[in-house]
Amino acid sequence: MRRISIAIACAVLSLPVAGPSWAGQCRQLIESDLKIASIRQYADLLSAAARNGWNYTPAAIDSGLKRHFEETRLQLIAAGYEVVPVGARPQCPGADELASK
Repeated sequence: MRRISIAIACAVLSLPVAGPSWAGQCRQLIESDLKIASIRQYADLLSAAARNGWNYTPAAIDSGLKRHFEETRLQLIAAGYEVVPVGARPQCPGADELASK
C-alpha cells in the first residue's frame, strides 16, 4: 500500500509515462512540486484506509508521509528523473534555444 508506481507518479505530475523519445524533454522535477504530489497521493491512501475502517495515530501518519515522499522521490530518480531543490531552476536541454526564439 505504501509503494507507488512510476506510472501513477508521472500521471500526478502530468508527465508522460513513455513516449517515442525522451530527447528534448525535461526530466527534472522541482522538489516542492514532487512533495505536493506525494502529499496528495498519501491523502488518497489515507482516505481509502479510513473508508476500510483503518485508523492511524498522528505520529504514524507523519512518519508514513515522510516515507511516502522519500520512496516516490527514489522511484522517480531510478526512472531517470532528476529532483532539483526548491529555488533552483530546472536546466532542461534545449531550454535556452526555446527562450531565444
